[in-house]
Amino acid sequence: MQKQIVVLANSVKHDPGRCIAGREINSQDGAPGFGPWVRPVSKIGEGELYPQHFVLQDDSLPQPFDVIEVYVDAPGADTTQPENWFIAEDKRTWNRVGKLDIKTAIRSLVENPQNLWIQPGVKTDRVTKEFLASNPPQQSLYLLDLRNATITANVRKYRIRFSFKCLNYDLAITDPLISRIVGEQQVLTVSKGLVCISLAPAFVNQYDGIAYHYKLAAMVIPYE
Repeated sequence: MQKQIVVLANSVKHDPGRCIAGREINSQDGAPGFGPWVRPVSKIGEGELYPQHFVLQDDSLPQPFDVIEVYVDAPGADTTQPENWFIAEDKRTWNRVGKLDIKTAIRSLVENPQNLWIQPGVKTDRVTKEFLASNPPQQSLYLLDLRNATITANVRKYRIRFSFKCLNYDLAITDPLISRIVGEQQVLTVSKGLVCISLAPAFVNQYDGIAYHYKLAAMVIPYE
């Protein structure tokens, strides 16, 4: 099965593994319309993709706002990531067919959820495995339009701090292109920016022994 998506996340997942996701494109009368999120996954590990899966026909890598054709076989079985689709077993090469202009696409792509998977009494950067099992998310990816977010760098690890619906968030950034944005700065204020927030698979915290699904910034794009 072929799906055409606009890439809104290409983040590090067990490097050199990647998590690639985007919104499905449903063209109507020649104009692109946007359907549900699609996250192609493999049957390796936690579903991460490797270069043999995602390198495009021209030997390049998917970039934010690329329109690409991907080949999938069946929906994934993870209720905590309902956007998952298993990649095609015949390993057909993906193809770039275009690129969207960020400014013209923002209005149609940006989302405004009621909250970002908030669990009462738990830090805003995570939810417990048990909570998510009892409260399956309708989606595990959101594209947000943020104002005055702050990116900090510490030994090549990056975090983003922002406020959304009156709650403060401090999330790890897994976007492999973030170093190009931050450069040598240790702190960068982003007056306007698009951020793809992703809910990761469960991970056991070594300090309290609890399995959490952490919230990650899978793509960060400042714009004016």
